[in-house]
Amino acid sequence: MFFKTVICGLLLASASNAAIYDTAASLPLRSYDYVIVGGGVAGSVLANRLTEDRHVNVLLLEAGPSNKGVYEIMVPFYFWLGIPQRYNWNYTTVPQPFLNNRTVDYPRGHVLGGSSALNGMVYDRGTIGEYDKLANITGDAGWSWNNLLPYFIKMESFGPPADNHNTTGEYNPLFHGTSGPLGDSLPGYPQHIDQLVLESIGNDVFPFNEDASGGSTIGFGWQVSTIHNGTRTTAATAYLADQYLERPNLHVLVNAFASRVLPSKSQTIDTVEFHQGLGSDIKVHASREVILSAGTVNSPHILLNSGIGDKDTLASLNIPVLHDLPSVGKNMSDTLLTYISWEVNFNTTLDVLLNNLTAREEAFAEWNATRTGRMSNGVVNLAGFMNMNESNPEVQQIREKYGFPGPGRTSGDFEYDFIDGLGLESPSNGSYFSMLVAVISPLSRGSISLNHSDPRGPPLFDPAYLSSEYDLLVMRQAMNTAIEFTSLGPWPSYLAAPAFGLGPVIEEYGTGNYTAMDDLVRNGIQNGAHVVGTASMSPYNAKWGVVNPDLTVKGVKGLRVVDASVFPFVPGGGTQIPTYGLAERAADIIKQSSSLPSRITLDSVLVSVEQQDSRMQ
Repeated sequence: MFFKTVICGLLLASASNAAIYDTAASLPLRSYDYVIVGGGVAGSVLANRLTEDRHVNVLLLEAGPSNKGVYEIMVPFYFWLGIPQRYNWNYTTVPQPFLNNRTVDYPRGHVLGGSSALNGMVYDRGTIGEYDKLANITGDAGWSWNNLLPYFIKMESFGPPADNHNTTGEYNPLFHGTSGPLGDSLPGYPQHIDQLVLESIGNDVFPFNEDASGGSTIGFGWQVSTIHNGTRTTAATAYLADQYLERPNLHVLVNAFASRVLPSKSQTIDTVEFHQGLGSDIKVHASREVILSAGTVNSPHILLNSGIGDKDTLASLNIPVLHDLPSVGKNMSDTLLTYISWEVNFNTTLDVLLNNLTAREEAFAEWNATRTGRMSNGVVNLAGFMNMNESNPEVQQIREKYGFPGPGRTSGDFEYDFIDGLGLESPSNGSYFSMLVAVISPLSRGSISLNHSDPRGPPLFDPAYLSSEYDLLVMRQAMNTAIEFTSLGPWPSYLAAPAFGLGPVIEEYGTGNYTAMDDLVRNGIQNGAHVVGTASMSPYNAKWGVVNPDLTVKGVKGLRVVDASVFPFVPGGGTQIPTYGLAERAADIIKQSSSLPSRITLDSVLVSVEQQDSRMQ
C-alpha cells in the first residue's frame, strides 16, 4: 500500500494489549463463568457489561486477530479504499438464480470488533414500528421501541464532527446520549453534493427529517456515523478499550476459531471447542453459560456442527444430533442493495482519492496529523427513506398482492444514500455521482447450511436474492423515484451521462417497460451487509425459531445466541446499531437470570421441536 512511508506516525495506536491473549496456553484460567464466542458488536458489548460485576469472569473468543494499530480500520475513508483481506472472512454466496447465477462477495469482519471494523459506519437505529413489531412477534414487550430507546441512549457518546461545524438543525439532541462507550458524530467534511441534496428536499414529496434516530426514518437528513474524533469507532475500540481490558475478570483470546459447543454428561452446554491455526482442538469450560455471538453466518454454522439443527440434515452429514431444531440456519434475510451512477464534469468528487496517488497521500497526511479532512469522514453525508407512492396503480397492485410487509408508516419501503463518487470501484480518471438504492423489508428468504463435502469448512451462504417477486417490484419503484429525484432541481445541470447501464433504464422510464431496469438490478445487486434471521427469536411456545425472547436456545440448557442472527427481519436500514442495542439489553437479561432457574428442563434437550411444542401448549 502507498502509506508505508507514513505509518510510523501511527505507532502510538498500538499501545498496551491489556488482557488480549494470543495463545490459549497463556490464558490465566481454563474455566470461566461465561464463555462468549465472537468478538464483534454483540460479543464486545456482553464482555464489557458482564464484567462490570467483578465477581464474574468472562472469556471472549475471537477467530480473527487483534484490531490494535490497524490504521486501515482506524481511518474512516478506508471503507472505500479497501481494508486488507486478512481482516475479512471473505465469504461468497452460492450462485444466485435470480441474479443471472452470479455469486456475490460478502465481507464479514474477521478481527476483534467484527464487522464494525469493516462496515460503512452508518448509524441506523431503526424505528418505532420495527421494534414494536419485534415485540409483537416474540411476545416480549422488552423488545419494543420504548423499552429499547434507553439502551440506545445509554450506549452512545454523540460528539462533534471532525470539522467542528455548527450542527444546529442537523440532529435532535433529545434522542442521543453523550456518555456511553460508542462514539459517533455527524459528517465531518462537506461534499459538493450536500447542497444539491438539500435544495431537492424539504417538500411534500421528499421531506426533511431532522433526526432519523427519533423513531421515524421517513424523509431525508444528515447521516450519523460511528466516527469519533475523526476515527472509526468499532465495538472493540468502544467496549474493549484499554480501561475495560484492564479488568482482571475479562480475558480476550484472539485467533481462536470456535468449531462446536458441547454438553457435559448432564446434557448442559458448558464447553466450547476451538482451535488456533493448525493445532489440535482446545476446550474451555463455562460454569454459567456459553454465549454465541459469532454472527448471522457463524453462529448457525457452530450450532449445526454441534448437532443442533434439523435432525435429518444432520444425520445425512453424520453429525450426532444433540437437539432437533429445524429453524437453525433458515429464514435468512438481507437488505436488497444496488447502485446507480452518473458521470459528472467535476474533479472535486471523492473519486480523486481512489484515482490519484498524490491526493491520497495528502489526505492521509492531514488525517494522520489532525484527524480531519476527507479521510476523517464516511462517504455518506445525507440519506433518506421513503414509502412507495400509494396513488400509483403499480403500487396499488403490489399492495393488493403482498400487503404491507414493512412494520409501519415510521419505516420506509426503500432507502437512498447519496455518494459523491462512484461508490465501490472507480475506473481511472472518472468522476461520478452515485445513489445507493436499497429495499428495506425484503420478502426473499435464504439460508446458511453446511457443505456436505466439508461440514466444518466455510458454510453454504445463500441469501436467495430476488427469490420473492415483491423485492423486485419494490426495487422498480425505488429506481423510478430515484430517476425522478435526479431529474429535478439542480441535478440536470450537475449530472452528465448516466453510467454503467443506467442510460437504457432512463430511456425506458415511464413506458411501463422494465427490461433494462431489471437487467441492471439483477447484474448490480451487491451484498446488503445486513444479513439476519438464521437463529430467529420467537415466542417460548412457537413451532418456529431458534431462540426464545430471552435469547436462550430452544430446548437446550446453558446456551444463548446474542447477535444479529436472532432478528427475524432486517431491523431498519442497517443492523449495526440494532445489534448494539440488542446486546445491551441481553446483558441485563443475563445478569438478571443468573440467579433464576432456567425456563427449560434438561429432559427437553433431545426432544424434537414438534414434541416440545405439544408439551408446552
